[in-house]
Amino acid sequence: MTHPYRRRDLIRALGILPLSSVLANLPGKPPDAYGRQRNGSTERIKSIFLDLANVHKWDRSNGDTWDPFWADDGNLYAFNCDGRGFGTKPRNLAFNRLSGARLGSLRGEMVNTMDEYGAAGERGADGATWKACGQECIDSVFYSFVSRNVYGNESGDPLMRQTAFNSSLIKSTDRGITWTRSAAENYRRPMWPGRRFGAPFFVHYGENGGQVVQDAADQYVYAISSNGFWNDGDDYIIGRVRRHKLSSLNTSDWTYYAGSDGGRAENWSGQIAKAVPILSKPARCGQTPPCLIRPLGVYLMTVWYNTPKLQKWFAPAEMIYEFYQAPHPWGPWTLIDSHSDRFIHGAHMYGPSLCARFQERVGAEIHLALFTAGCPFQDVPEGLYKIWEIPLLVKTSTLPLSVLVNDDDPRIVYHGDWRSIRHRGFSDYDDDVHFTDSPNAFLDFTFTGTAIDTITEKDPSLGNCDIYLDGSFQRNVDLCQEDFPRFSRVVVYSAHGLKSGRHTLRIVNRNRAGIVIDAFVVYTA
Repeated sequence: MTHPYRRRDLIRALGILPLSSVLANLPGKPPDAYGRQRNGSTERIKSIFLDLANVHKWDRSNGDTWDPFWADDGNLYAFNCDGRGFGTKPRNLAFNRLSGARLGSLRGEMVNTMDEYGAAGERGADGATWKACGQECIDSVFYSFVSRNVYGNESGDPLMRQTAFNSSLIKSTDRGITWTRSAAENYRRPMWPGRRFGAPFFVHYGENGGQVVQDAADQYVYAISSNGFWNDGDDYIIGRVRRHKLSSLNTSDWTYYAGSDGGRAENWSGQIAKAVPILSKPARCGQTPPCLIRPLGVYLMTVWYNTPKLQKWFAPAEMIYEFYQAPHPWGPWTLIDSHSDRFIHGAHMYGPSLCARFQERVGAEIHLALFTAGCPFQDVPEGLYKIWEIPLLVKTSTLPLSVLVNDDDPRIVYHGDWRSIRHRGFSDYDDDVHFTDSPNAFLDFTFTGTAIDTITEKDPSLGNCDIYLDGSFQRNVDLCQEDFPRFSRVVVYSAHGLKSGRHTLRIVNRNRAGIVIDAFVVYTA
Protein backbone atom coordinates (compact mmCIF):
# COMPACT_ATOMS: atom_id res chain seq x y z
CA MET A 1 0.00 0.00 0.00
CA THR A 2 1.00 3.63 -0.38
CA HIS A 3 1.99 5.66 2.67
CA PRO A 4 1.93 9.47 2.30
CA TYR A 5 4.67 11.16 4.29
CA ARG A 6 6.26 14.47 4.76
CA ARG A 7 10.01 14.09 4.76
CA ARG A 8 10.45 13.70 8.52
CA ASP A 9 7.94 10.83 8.75
CA LEU A 10 9.30 9.14 5.64
CA ILE A 11 12.84 8.96 6.85
CA ARG A 12 11.74 7.67 10.23
CA ALA A 13 9.86 4.90 8.49
CA LEU A 14 12.87 3.94 6.38
CA GLY A 15 15.26 3.78 9.30
CA ILE A 16 18.44 3.75 7.23
CA LEU A 17 17.55 6.89 5.35
CA PRO A 18 18.42 10.01 7.33
CA LEU A 19 16.20 11.04 10.20
CA SER A 20 16.73 14.51 8.83
CA SER A 21 15.76 17.56 10.77
CA VAL A 22 13.11 19.53 8.90
CA LEU A 23 13.21 22.24 11.52
CA ALA A 24 15.04 24.50 9.09
CA ASN A 25 11.85 24.69 7.04
CA LEU A 26 9.45 25.41 9.88
CA PRO A 27 7.84 28.87 10.19
CA GLY A 28 9.79 31.27 12.36
CA LYS A 29 13.17 29.55 11.80
CA PRO A 30 15.84 32.20 11.17
CA PRO A 31 17.73 31.96 7.88
CA ASP A 32 20.89 29.91 7.68
CA ALA A 33 23.72 31.81 9.28
CA TYR A 34 26.71 30.10 7.74
CA GLY A 35 28.04 28.22 4.75
CA ARG A 36 29.81 29.37 1.63
CA GLN A 37 28.02 31.96 -0.47
CA ARG A 38 27.13 30.68 -3.95
CA ASN A 39 25.00 32.70 -6.37
CA GLY A 40 23.88 34.98 -3.58
CA SER A 41 22.47 32.22 -1.36
CA THR A 42 23.89 30.56 1.73
CA GLU A 43 24.73 26.86 1.57
CA ARG A 44 24.17 24.68 4.55
CA ILE A 45 23.94 20.92 4.92
CA LYS A 46 20.30 19.82 4.72
CA SER A 47 20.68 16.04 4.99
CA ILE A 48 23.20 13.20 5.08
CA PHE A 49 22.73 10.02 3.02
CA LEU A 50 24.68 6.83 3.80
CA ASP A 51 25.38 5.11 0.48
CA LEU A 52 25.12 1.56 1.81
CA ALA A 53 25.11 0.11 -1.70
CA ASN A 54 28.77 1.06 -2.10
CA VAL A 55 30.48 0.30 1.22
CA HIS A 56 34.07 -0.92 1.11
CA LYS A 57 36.05 -2.92 3.64
CA TRP A 58 39.74 -3.81 3.90
CA ASP A 59 39.40 -7.50 4.71
CA ARG A 60 43.10 -7.92 5.63
CA SER A 61 42.80 -5.38 8.44
CA ASN A 62 41.86 -5.98 12.06
CA GLY A 63 41.06 -3.61 14.92
CA ASP A 64 39.12 -0.42 15.64
CA THR A 65 39.43 3.32 16.39
CA TRP A 66 40.65 4.13 12.87
CA ASP A 67 41.08 7.87 12.26
CA PRO A 68 42.82 8.16 8.85
CA PHE A 69 44.66 11.45 8.30
CA TRP A 70 45.94 12.96 5.07
CA ALA A 71 49.71 13.30 5.19
CA ASP A 72 52.09 15.51 3.24
CA ASP A 73 53.05 12.59 0.93
CA GLY A 74 49.43 12.25 -0.23
CA ASN A 75 48.79 9.00 1.63
CA LEU A 76 46.44 8.27 4.50
CA TYR A 77 47.85 7.00 7.79
CA ALA A 78 45.99 5.62 10.78
CA PHE A 79 46.52 3.96 14.11
CA ASN A 80 44.32 1.04 15.04
CA CYS A 81 43.52 -0.20 18.54
CA ASP A 82 42.99 -3.70 19.98
CA GLY A 83 44.05 -5.57 16.86
CA ARG A 84 46.81 -6.39 14.41
CA GLY A 85 46.00 -3.58 11.95
CA PHE A 86 47.50 -4.68 8.64
CA GLY A 87 50.13 -6.76 10.44
CA THR A 88 50.12 -10.11 12.19
CA LYS A 89 50.38 -9.38 15.93
CA PRO A 90 47.39 -7.98 17.89
CA ARG A 91 48.55 -4.87 19.75
CA ASN A 92 47.01 -2.25 22.02
CA LEU A 93 47.75 0.16 19.21
CA ALA A 94 49.64 -0.05 15.91
CA PHE A 95 50.35 2.34 13.04
CA ASN A 96 49.37 1.75 9.40
CA ARG A 97 49.55 3.36 5.96
CA LEU A 98 46.80 3.44 3.30
CA SER A 99 48.42 4.32 -0.01
CA GLY A 100 46.94 4.90 -3.44
CA ALA A 101 45.15 7.47 -5.54
CA ARG A 102 41.58 6.13 -5.34
CA LEU A 103 39.57 5.42 -2.23
CA GLY A 104 38.38 1.97 -3.27
CA SER A 105 41.87 0.77 -4.17
CA LEU A 106 43.89 2.03 -1.19
CA ARG A 107 46.48 -0.54 -0.11
CA GLY A 108 46.95 -1.07 3.60
CA GLU A 109 50.25 -1.98 5.22
CA MET A 110 51.75 -1.99 8.69
CA VAL A 111 54.26 0.73 9.48
CA ASN A 112 54.93 0.28 13.20
CA THR A 113 53.64 -2.36 15.62
CA MET A 114 54.22 0.07 18.52
CA ASP A 115 55.39 -2.79 20.74
CA GLU A 116 56.22 -0.51 23.66
CA TYR A 117 52.48 0.07 24.09
CA GLY A 118 51.84 -3.62 24.63
CA ALA A 119 49.96 -6.56 23.18
CA ALA A 120 46.20 -6.20 22.69
CA GLY A 121 44.54 -6.02 26.10
CA GLU A 122 47.85 -5.80 28.01
CA ARG A 123 47.30 -3.82 31.22
CA GLY A 124 49.53 -1.77 33.42
CA ALA A 125 49.66 -1.48 37.17
CA ASP A 126 46.75 0.97 36.96
CA GLY A 127 44.55 -1.75 35.44
CA ALA A 128 44.28 0.18 32.16
CA THR A 129 45.45 -0.37 28.59
CA TRP A 130 46.93 2.01 26.03
CA LYS A 131 44.71 3.29 23.23
CA ALA A 132 45.24 5.73 20.37
CA CYS A 133 42.83 8.64 19.97
CA GLY A 134 42.93 11.38 17.31
CA GLN A 135 45.72 11.58 14.72
CA GLU A 136 46.96 14.16 12.24
CA CYS A 137 49.86 15.34 10.07
CA ILE A 138 50.76 18.99 10.69
CA ASP A 139 53.56 20.56 8.68
CA SER A 140 55.14 17.18 7.83
CA VAL A 141 55.10 15.91 11.43
CA PHE A 142 52.78 13.08 12.47
CA TYR A 143 50.90 13.40 15.76
CA SER A 144 48.63 11.16 17.80
CA PHE A 145 46.95 11.40 21.16
CA VAL A 146 47.25 8.31 23.34
CA SER A 147 45.42 7.64 26.60
CA ARG A 148 44.84 5.05 29.27
CA ASN A 149 41.56 3.14 28.97
CA VAL A 150 39.56 0.77 31.16
CA TYR A 151 36.94 -1.34 29.38
CA GLY A 152 33.30 -0.80 30.26
CA ASN A 153 32.87 -4.17 31.96
CA GLU A 154 35.69 -3.23 34.37
CA SER A 155 35.37 0.56 34.69
CA GLY A 156 32.60 0.53 37.29
CA ASP A 157 30.62 3.06 35.27
CA PRO A 158 26.85 2.47 35.73
CA LEU A 159 26.33 2.81 31.97
CA MET A 160 29.15 0.36 31.24
CA ARG A 161 31.24 3.03 29.51
CA GLN A 162 34.90 2.62 28.67
CA THR A 163 36.81 5.32 30.54
CA ALA A 164 39.67 7.26 28.93
CA PHE A 165 42.13 9.25 31.02
CA ASN A 166 45.74 10.46 31.37
CA SER A 167 46.19 11.38 27.71
CA SER A 168 49.39 12.56 26.05
CA LEU A 169 50.48 13.71 22.62
CA ILE A 170 53.18 11.83 20.69
CA LYS A 171 54.90 12.83 17.45
CA SER A 172 56.94 11.30 14.65
CA THR A 173 59.26 13.11 12.25
CA ASP A 174 60.01 9.97 10.16
CA ARG A 175 56.48 9.01 9.03
CA GLY A 176 55.70 6.79 11.95
CA ILE A 177 58.89 4.75 12.26
CA THR A 178 59.77 6.26 15.64
CA TRP A 179 57.68 8.26 18.11
CA THR A 180 58.29 10.59 21.04
CA ARG A 181 57.25 10.84 23.85
CA SER A 182 57.81 7.25 25.01
CA ALA A 183 55.08 5.04 26.46
CA ALA A 184 56.95 4.96 29.76
CA GLU A 185 57.07 8.75 29.97
CA ASN A 186 53.39 9.06 29.04
CA TYR A 187 52.55 6.59 31.80
CA ARG A 188 54.65 8.34 34.47
CA ARG A 189 53.87 11.94 33.45
CA PRO A 190 50.75 12.22 31.30
CA MET A 191 50.35 15.57 29.63
CA TRP A 192 46.65 15.77 30.55
CA PRO A 193 46.14 13.96 33.85
CA GLY A 194 42.60 12.84 34.60
CA ARG A 195 39.60 12.45 32.31
CA ARG A 196 38.58 15.96 31.18
CA PHE A 197 40.83 15.74 28.08
CA GLY A 198 41.07 11.97 28.15
CA ALA A 199 39.92 11.19 24.58
CA PRO A 200 41.20 14.00 22.30
CA PHE A 201 40.74 14.10 18.51
CA PHE A 202 42.13 16.65 16.07
CA VAL A 203 39.85 18.70 13.85
CA HIS A 204 40.72 17.60 10.29
CA TYR A 205 41.32 20.31 7.67
CA GLY A 206 43.15 18.73 4.77
CA GLU A 207 46.46 17.48 3.42
CA ASN A 208 49.37 18.10 5.79
CA GLY A 209 46.96 19.80 8.18
CA GLY A 210 45.66 22.08 5.45
CA GLN A 211 46.49 25.73 5.02
CA VAL A 212 43.00 26.95 5.86
CA VAL A 213 42.57 30.56 6.96
CA GLN A 214 39.02 29.92 8.16
CA ASP A 215 38.93 30.13 11.97
CA ALA A 216 42.69 30.84 11.86
CA ALA A 217 43.38 27.16 11.22
CA ASP A 218 46.59 28.15 9.48
CA GLN A 219 47.74 29.52 12.84
CA TYR A 220 46.10 27.12 15.32
CA VAL A 221 45.59 23.38 15.68
CA TYR A 222 42.28 22.38 17.28
CA ALA A 223 41.29 19.22 19.16
CA ILE A 224 38.13 18.16 20.96
CA SER A 225 37.61 15.60 23.72
CA SER A 226 34.72 13.95 25.48
CA ASN A 227 34.64 14.03 29.26
CA GLY A 228 36.78 10.93 29.55
CA PHE A 229 34.83 8.19 27.77
CA TRP A 230 35.55 6.17 24.64
CA ASN A 231 31.84 5.51 24.15
CA ASP A 232 28.74 7.41 25.28
CA GLY A 233 30.43 10.43 26.86
CA ASP A 234 28.39 13.38 28.08
CA ASP A 235 29.89 16.38 26.28
CA TYR A 236 32.85 17.73 24.31
CA ILE A 237 35.26 20.56 24.99
CA ILE A 238 37.76 22.01 22.53
CA GLY A 239 41.37 23.11 22.96
CA ARG A 240 43.82 24.75 20.62
CA VAL A 241 47.54 25.42 20.35
CA ARG A 242 49.60 27.69 18.15
CA ARG A 243 50.60 25.67 15.12
CA HIS A 244 54.29 26.45 15.47
CA LYS A 245 54.21 25.35 19.14
CA LEU A 246 52.47 22.01 18.62
CA SER A 247 55.72 20.08 18.23
CA SER A 248 56.91 21.21 21.66
CA LEU A 249 54.40 18.77 23.23
CA ASN A 250 53.83 21.22 26.06
CA THR A 251 50.38 21.49 27.64
CA SER A 252 51.13 25.01 28.86
CA ASP A 253 50.89 26.12 25.21
CA TRP A 254 47.26 24.97 24.99
CA THR A 255 44.14 27.02 25.69
CA TYR A 256 40.51 25.93 25.90
CA TYR A 257 37.30 27.47 24.67
CA ALA A 258 35.64 29.23 27.61
CA GLY A 259 32.57 30.68 25.91
CA SER A 260 31.86 33.79 23.89
CA ASP A 261 31.70 37.41 24.90
CA GLY A 262 28.04 38.07 24.16
CA GLY A 263 28.49 36.53 20.73
CA ARG A 264 31.12 39.15 19.78
CA ALA A 265 34.33 37.26 20.55
CA GLU A 266 35.51 33.88 21.80
CA ASN A 267 37.24 33.50 25.14
CA TRP A 268 40.08 31.02 25.49
CA SER A 269 41.58 30.05 28.84
CA GLY A 270 44.79 28.33 29.76
CA GLN A 271 42.88 26.56 32.55
CA ILE A 272 41.08 23.47 31.33
CA ALA A 273 38.73 23.69 34.32
CA LYS A 274 37.25 26.82 32.72
CA ALA A 275 36.47 25.04 29.45
CA VAL A 276 32.83 25.30 28.34
CA PRO A 277 31.28 22.30 26.54
CA ILE A 278 30.77 22.95 22.83
CA LEU A 279 28.10 20.22 22.71
CA SER A 280 26.35 18.49 25.61
CA LYS A 281 24.45 15.26 25.01
CA PRO A 282 24.58 13.10 28.15
CA ALA A 283 25.61 9.52 27.38
CA ARG A 284 25.65 10.28 23.64
CA CYS A 285 29.13 11.64 22.94
CA GLY A 286 31.45 8.93 21.68
CA GLN A 287 34.99 10.06 20.87
CA THR A 288 35.14 11.47 17.33
CA PRO A 289 36.95 13.98 15.06
CA PRO A 290 35.19 16.96 13.46
CA CYS A 291 36.12 17.63 9.84
CA LEU A 292 35.93 20.76 7.71
CA ILE A 293 33.85 20.19 4.57
CA ARG A 294 35.98 22.42 2.41
CA PRO A 295 33.56 23.01 -0.52
CA LEU A 296 31.04 24.41 1.98
CA GLY A 297 33.23 25.94 4.66
CA VAL A 298 31.14 24.01 7.22
CA TYR A 299 32.32 21.64 9.96
CA LEU A 300 30.77 18.18 10.20
CA MET A 301 30.96 15.83 13.19
CA THR A 302 29.63 12.30 13.74
CA VAL A 303 28.35 11.82 17.28
CA TRP A 304 27.76 8.15 18.13
CA TYR A 305 26.16 6.23 20.96
CA ASN A 306 24.44 2.94 21.71
CA THR A 307 20.84 2.51 22.76
CA PRO A 308 19.42 1.21 25.00
CA LYS A 309 21.81 0.93 27.95
CA LEU A 310 24.48 -1.73 27.48
CA GLN A 311 23.72 -4.99 29.25
CA LYS A 312 26.91 -6.76 28.17
CA TRP A 313 30.34 -5.50 27.12
CA PHE A 314 30.59 -4.75 24.22
CA ALA A 315 27.28 -5.91 22.75
CA PRO A 316 25.08 -2.98 21.71
CA ALA A 317 21.49 -3.58 20.67
CA GLU A 318 21.52 -0.56 18.34
CA MET A 319 24.11 2.03 17.41
CA ILE A 320 23.17 5.57 16.43
CA TYR A 321 25.28 7.92 14.30
CA GLU A 322 24.17 11.56 14.59
CA PHE A 323 25.58 14.18 12.24
CA TYR A 324 26.09 17.75 13.47
CA GLN A 325 27.27 20.84 11.59
CA ALA A 326 28.77 24.11 12.80
CA PRO A 327 30.26 27.31 11.37
CA HIS A 328 33.28 27.04 13.71
CA PRO A 329 34.96 24.10 15.44
CA TRP A 330 33.67 25.46 18.76
CA GLY A 331 30.10 25.62 17.41
CA PRO A 332 27.30 26.21 17.63
CA TRP A 333 26.67 22.59 16.67
CA THR A 334 23.25 21.74 15.26
CA LEU A 335 21.79 18.34 14.41
CA ILE A 336 21.36 17.45 10.73
CA ASP A 337 20.52 13.74 10.66
CA SER A 338 20.43 10.61 12.78
CA HIS A 339 21.06 7.10 11.42
CA SER A 340 20.49 3.74 13.04
CA ASP A 341 22.56 0.64 12.27
CA ARG A 342 19.45 -1.56 12.26
CA PHE A 343 20.18 -2.20 8.59
CA ILE A 344 23.06 -4.57 9.56
CA HIS A 345 21.84 -8.07 10.39
CA GLY A 346 23.57 -9.59 13.43
CA ALA A 347 26.32 -6.95 13.69
CA HIS A 348 26.97 -3.29 14.53
CA MET A 349 29.09 -0.34 13.46
CA TYR A 350 30.88 2.02 15.84
CA GLY A 351 33.77 4.47 16.10
CA PRO A 352 33.16 6.72 13.04
CA SER A 353 35.78 9.06 11.62
CA LEU A 354 35.26 11.63 8.86
CA CYS A 355 38.13 11.98 6.39
CA ALA A 356 39.50 15.23 4.96
CA ARG A 357 40.61 13.49 1.75
CA PHE A 358 38.31 12.47 -1.12
CA GLN A 359 35.87 15.35 -0.71
CA GLU A 360 34.17 16.07 -4.02
CA ARG A 361 31.32 18.34 -5.08
CA VAL A 362 28.78 16.70 -7.39
CA GLY A 363 25.98 19.15 -8.16
CA ALA A 364 24.17 20.01 -4.94
CA GLU A 365 25.98 17.19 -3.09
CA ILE A 366 29.36 16.79 -1.46
CA HIS A 367 30.74 13.25 -1.55
CA LEU A 368 33.06 12.22 1.27
CA ALA A 369 34.24 9.15 3.17
CA LEU A 370 33.17 7.98 6.61
CA PHE A 371 35.56 5.40 8.06
CA THR A 372 34.23 3.12 10.76
CA ALA A 373 34.71 -0.22 12.50
CA GLY A 374 32.21 -2.78 13.72
CA CYS A 375 31.52 -5.82 15.84
CA PRO A 376 31.37 -8.74 16.70
CA PHE A 377 35.11 -9.11 16.91
CA GLN A 378 36.04 -12.18 14.85
CA ASP A 379 39.23 -11.84 12.82
CA VAL A 380 37.73 -13.31 9.64
CA PRO A 381 37.39 -11.77 6.14
CA GLU A 382 33.63 -11.36 6.46
CA GLY A 383 33.87 -9.73 9.91
CA LEU A 384 33.37 -6.04 10.62
CA TYR A 385 36.15 -5.65 13.19
CA LYS A 386 38.23 -3.89 10.55
CA ILE A 387 38.55 -0.57 8.81
CA TRP A 388 35.70 -0.04 6.40
CA GLU A 389 34.23 2.94 4.64
CA ILE A 390 30.71 4.20 3.98
CA PRO A 391 30.36 6.83 1.24
CA LEU A 392 28.49 9.88 2.53
CA LEU A 393 26.37 12.09 0.29
CA VAL A 394 26.11 15.49 1.95
CA LYS A 395 23.09 17.24 0.48
CA THR A 396 22.73 21.03 0.42
CA SER A 397 19.27 21.17 -1.16
CA THR A 398 16.00 20.21 0.49
CA LEU A 399 14.44 17.02 -0.87
CA PRO A 400 10.90 17.36 -2.22
CA LEU A 401 7.84 15.82 -0.62
CA SER A 402 7.65 12.08 -1.04
CA VAL A 403 5.62 8.95 -0.44
CA LEU A 404 6.85 5.52 0.51
CA VAL A 405 5.37 2.65 -1.48
CA ASN A 406 5.62 -0.76 0.17
CA ASP A 407 6.35 -3.89 -1.85
CA ASP A 408 2.71 -5.06 -1.49
CA ASP A 409 1.24 -1.98 -3.18
CA PRO A 410 -1.24 -3.02 -5.92
CA ARG A 411 0.38 -0.64 -8.41
CA ILE A 412 3.45 -2.89 -8.39
CA VAL A 413 2.70 -5.65 -10.91
CA TYR A 414 4.79 -8.79 -10.44
CA HIS A 415 5.34 -11.08 -13.43
CA GLY A 416 6.60 -14.62 -12.99
CA ASP A 417 7.36 -16.51 -9.79
CA TRP A 418 7.49 -14.00 -6.91
CA ARG A 419 6.88 -14.80 -3.24
CA SER A 420 5.78 -12.46 -0.47
CA ILE A 421 7.79 -13.12 2.70
CA ARG A 422 6.91 -11.65 6.10
CA HIS A 423 8.41 -11.51 9.59
CA ARG A 424 12.02 -12.29 8.62
CA GLY A 425 13.47 -10.23 11.46
CA PHE A 426 15.71 -8.22 9.10
CA SER A 427 14.19 -4.76 9.77
CA ASP A 428 12.30 -4.79 6.46
CA TYR A 429 9.90 -1.92 5.93
CA ASP A 430 6.45 -3.13 7.10
CA ASP A 431 8.25 -6.38 7.99
CA ASP A 432 7.78 -7.87 4.52
CA VAL A 433 9.51 -8.21 1.13
CA HIS A 434 8.94 -9.77 -2.26
CA PHE A 435 11.50 -12.32 -3.45
CA THR A 436 12.19 -14.18 -6.66
CA ASP A 437 14.91 -16.60 -7.75
CA SER A 438 13.28 -17.20 -11.12
CA PRO A 439 15.41 -15.82 -13.97
CA ASN A 440 13.63 -13.17 -16.04
CA ALA A 441 10.87 -12.69 -13.47
CA PHE A 442 10.18 -8.96 -13.36
CA LEU A 443 8.02 -6.22 -11.88
CA ASP A 444 6.55 -3.04 -13.30
CA PHE A 445 5.81 -0.05 -11.10
CA THR A 446 4.06 2.97 -12.61
CA PHE A 447 4.30 6.11 -10.51
CA THR A 448 3.71 9.82 -10.80
CA GLY A 449 6.52 12.08 -9.61
CA THR A 450 9.91 13.63 -10.28
CA ALA A 451 12.21 11.03 -8.68
CA ILE A 452 12.30 7.50 -7.31
CA ASP A 453 14.51 5.43 -4.98
CA THR A 454 14.53 1.63 -5.04
CA ILE A 455 14.96 -0.02 -1.65
CA THR A 456 16.14 -3.61 -1.39
CA GLU A 457 18.94 -5.44 0.42
CA LYS A 458 22.46 -6.68 -0.19
CA ASP A 459 23.75 -10.07 0.93
CA PRO A 460 26.37 -12.62 -0.23
CA SER A 461 23.54 -14.98 -1.25
CA LEU A 462 21.77 -12.60 -3.67
CA GLY A 463 22.14 -12.08 -7.40
CA ASN A 464 21.66 -9.15 -9.76
CA CYS A 465 18.92 -7.38 -11.69
CA ASP A 466 18.47 -5.05 -14.63
CA ILE A 467 16.76 -1.68 -14.14
CA TYR A 468 14.66 -0.03 -16.87
CA LEU A 469 12.99 3.37 -16.66
CA ASP A 470 10.29 4.29 -19.17
CA GLY A 471 11.45 1.43 -21.38
CA SER A 472 15.10 2.49 -21.41
CA PHE A 473 17.79 0.30 -19.85
CA GLN A 474 19.50 2.11 -16.95
CA ARG A 475 21.97 -0.36 -15.48
CA ASN A 476 22.56 -3.74 -13.89
CA VAL A 477 22.50 -3.75 -10.10
CA ASP A 478 24.47 -6.39 -8.19
CA LEU A 479 22.86 -7.26 -4.84
CA CYS A 480 25.63 -9.69 -3.89
CA GLN A 481 27.82 -8.09 -1.23
CA GLU A 482 30.84 -10.24 -0.45
CA ASP A 483 32.40 -10.40 3.02
CA PHE A 484 29.64 -8.37 4.70
CA PRO A 485 26.61 -9.44 6.71
CA ARG A 486 23.15 -8.84 5.28
CA PHE A 487 22.29 -5.16 4.79
CA SER A 488 18.58 -4.33 4.64
CA ARG A 489 16.79 -1.17 3.46
CA VAL A 490 19.54 -0.31 0.97
CA VAL A 491 18.85 2.25 -1.77
CA VAL A 492 20.40 0.49 -4.76
CA TYR A 493 19.03 2.66 -7.56
CA SER A 494 17.84 6.29 -7.73
CA ALA A 495 16.53 8.41 -10.55
CA HIS A 496 16.12 12.10 -9.70
CA GLY A 497 15.36 15.14 -11.80
CA LEU A 498 12.69 13.40 -13.88
CA LYS A 499 10.09 15.35 -15.79
CA SER A 500 7.00 15.65 -13.59
CA GLY A 501 4.45 13.06 -14.66
CA ARG A 502 3.92 9.30 -15.04
CA HIS A 503 6.90 6.96 -15.27
CA THR A 504 7.34 3.20 -15.26
CA LEU A 505 10.16 1.39 -13.48
CA ARG A 506 10.90 -2.21 -14.47
CA ILE A 507 13.17 -4.54 -12.48
CA VAL A 508 14.20 -7.87 -14.02
CA ASN A 509 15.86 -10.71 -12.09
CA ARG A 510 18.86 -12.08 -13.98
CA ASN A 511 19.90 -15.30 -12.20
CA ARG A 512 18.88 -18.03 -9.77
CA ALA A 513 20.53 -16.41 -6.76
CA GLY A 514 17.49 -14.17 -6.56
CA ILE A 515 16.60 -10.59 -5.67
CA VAL A 516 14.57 -8.89 -2.93
CA ILE A 517 12.24 -5.90 -3.25
CA ASP A 518 11.38 -4.01 -0.05
CA ALA A 519 9.91 -0.61 -1.03
CA PHE A 520 10.13 2.48 -3.23
CA VAL A 521 10.31 6.17 -2.39
CA VAL A 522 8.46 8.37 -4.88
CA TYR A 523 9.15 12.11 -4.80
CA THR A 524 5.97 13.94 -5.69
CA ALA A 525 6.85 17.64 -5.85
